[in-house]
Amino acid sequence: MPWGLEVGPETVRVCHAALRGGHLSVQRRLELPVPSDLIRPSLKEPNLADAAGLAALLTQARQQARVRGWLRVALPDAVFTMRTVSSEQLPERREEARRFLRWQARDLFPFPADEARLDYLRLSPTADGRQRAVCLVARERVVAEYEGALTRAGLRVAVLDAQTISLAQAASPALGAGPVGLLAVNGTRSTLLVVHEGLPRFWRHLPDGRQGWEDGSRGRLLREMADSLAFCQESEGTGAVRELLVSGLGPLAGEVGASLTDWLGIPVARLDLPAALRTGGDADDLAAWGAVIGAAIRPW
Repeated sequence: MPWGLEVGPETVRVCHAALRGGHLSVQRRLELPVPSDLIRPSLKEPNLADAAGLAALLTQARQQARVRGWLRVALPDAVFTMRTVSSEQLPERREEARRFLRWQARDLFPFPADEARLDYLRLSPTADGRQRAVCLVARERVVAEYEGALTRAGLRVAVLDAQTISLAQAASPALGAGPVGLLAVNGTRSTLLVVHEGLPRFWRHLPDGRQGWEDGSRGRLLREMADSLAFCQESEGTGAVRELLVSGLGPLAGEVGASLTDWLGIPVARLDLPAALRTGGDADDLAAWGAVIGAAIRPW
């Protein structure tokens, strides 16, 4: 199932990719601009100003890229929240575990638990034997908006995921055992994701995109990054993040990386997907395609 699709407020991307022997092969890719304000990502509120308009755009992408079969889809990070849940036990059956985790985490959602769409990954137990899972949660009615547009476009969806988690899947050879931070920046938002032992463990949405890192908001963003990493270490027990990889900043990457190194006291580097995936191409160009590539080759 090598098809991946990324749906964002700025761009729709689709690609046919596979990872064989550690080498990435991208056989087909297509990018289409999204009209302004068509998609307004939100955890709780309606996301699509024009569902028919998005369906038409996705139909165009399907036809031009000649998509066949099932595909995995990366949606905007703001559609999701991520939480770690621990308990004395966790059912083995996946559907039972989802229901149990929804109930266990019911007070953590900003909407009723029965409206939650939840998926999870099991983590290693705590020292005292408690079971743990990291949960990715979205509101059912919000996800249904995207699913409706995808269905109207004639696309068959196997998995829905968040953009930065899909990017981390593409970057997993560079992330190692961790804990490693991944800062993904786009035109409207930034997401800090911490990966430990090969799995996503913590994230923080920052309300500024590239412009915020360029103008007077940078000092505030640096403080929020430092506070977020300190909170992750304390709440998740991952230990200190040993390195931060940055994606999506383009020409700003060097300057912002130096500022982050000064503030955080850890090495900061631009995410080099061509090296991680053992393929050719420009690092910035491939980083822009990282989420949709990660969706296509999804290992988790």
